Amino acid sequence: MDNFYEFDESAYQRKSGVWKYTIIAIVFLLIGAIGMYYIAPTFYKPEINITGNDFDKSEEPMKENDPNESQPVTLPSLGAKGDLFIKSDNPVVEISEKVGPAIVGITNRITVEQIDPFWGTTTKDREGYGSGIVISEDGYIVTNNHVIEDASELAVVLKGGKEVEATLIGKDTATDVAVIKIDESNLTVAKLGDSDQVRQGELAIAIGNPLGHTLAGTVTVGVVSAVDRHINFGQYTYTMIQTDAAINPGNSGGALVNSEGEIIGMNTLKTAAEGLGFAIPTNVFMPIVEQLIEKGIVERPGLGIQIQEVTDEIAKDYGFPKGVAIVKIFSGGAADKAGLIPRDIIIGVEDIKVETIDQLKDEINKFQVGDLVRFTVWRDGKEFVAPVKLQQLQD
Repeated sequence: MDNFYEFDESAYQRKSGVWKYTIIAIVFLLIGAIGMYYIAPTFYKPEINITGNDFDKSEEPMKENDPNESQPVTLPSLGAKGDLFIKSDNPVVEISEKVGPAIVGITNRITVEQIDPFWGTTTKDREGYGSGIVISEDGYIVTNNHVIEDASELAVVLKGGKEVEATLIGKDTATDVAVIKIDESNLTVAKLGDSDQVRQGELAIAIGNPLGHTLAGTVTVGVVSAVDRHINFGQYTYTMIQTDAAINPGNSGGALVNSEGEIIGMNTLKTAAEGLGFAIPTNVFMPIVEQLIEKGIVERPGLGIQIQEVTDEIAKDYGFPKGVAIVKIFSGGAADKAGLIPRDIIIGVEDIKVETIDQLKDEINKFQVGDLVRFTVWRDGKEFVAPVKLQQLQD
C-alpha cells in the first residue's frame, strides 16, 4: 500500500516531456501563422477582359464606394504596340532615322610589302574600317586621319550597303582630321552643331560602324561625361568631349550627336576602361576641314626640329637654363637654315620667356608660315638671338 502513493518520477517526466513538446509545437504554429500574415505579400490578380490587342474599355456609371464591397482595379490601357506604360518622347529614334544616313562606312585598303625568305619581296592587301560624316551635298566627308592613313585605295559604304570609290582631299596628323570626297547624288548631309554650347550631362548619341561594316549604323546612347578634356596621345595633345556612349574600333570618324540631332563631335578615341570614349568637338575639326578642302593642307608654322623640355632636374644636373632643348634638326627646315644646332636651348620667342614645350608652341602659333621670328637661344653658356623664317610644319 505504501507503494500506491509512491511518486513515479520517471512517468511524470515522460508525460511532462510530451506536454512540453506539444505546447512548444502549438506556440511555433501560432508564431508561424502570425508571421505569414505579416510577411506574405498581398497579390491581387484582377480578371481582365481582352478584346483584340486592347483591354475592354467599356465604361460603367460611377457610384460611391461601398466599404463592404470589393472595388475593381483600374489598369492603364495599352498603347498601339501593346506597351503597358505610356512612353515619353524618345528623340533617339528620330535622330537615328534622320542622322543615320549621313554617317557612312570607310574602307581603307593598304598594300604592304613583305619579305619572304623563299619568294623574296611580296605584296599583300589589307583592309581597315572606320566611319565618316557627310558634311556637304557634293560629297565631302570628314573622318579621322588614322582611318585613312597609308591607304592605297579608299571606298565609302553608304546607307543600304552601296560602295563607291573615294578620293583623299587632305589630312592633318596633328589634329587627326582628314577629308575625303565621293561623286554621289542624293546624299543625306549631317547638321553641324555648336560644340561650344555642349554641357556636361546632356544626351550623347554615337553613330558609326563598330568592328566593320557588318554592324554599320550602330547607335549607342549615353551622356556627355565631360567637356574640354585635354588628352595626350602620341606626341600630340587633343581637346576632346568625353562620353560614356559606347565607342569601339570602327567608330572612329563617326558622329557624336546631341538631342537636337546636331553633330557635336567626331568619335576618335576610346580607352581600355569601359565608358570612356572621346570625340573631337565640331568647332575644333571644322576649321581644319575648311583648310583641307581649300588648300589640301593645314597651314601651321614650324621650325623643323625635334625637341625635349628642360626640366628642373635636368637644369640642375647639367647647369642648363629652363627651356626647350633641340634634340634633332631636320635638313632644310627653318631651324637648319637659321643655323641652329642640336643641344641649343630655346628660352624665348620675341622677348617672351618660354620654359615648356606648350609655351613654345603657343608662341609660334601666333605667327604665320613665312614670318620672320626672333628666338632667344642658349648655347654653351651664352645667349644670342636667332632670326628664323617659319616654314610649314611637317608631320
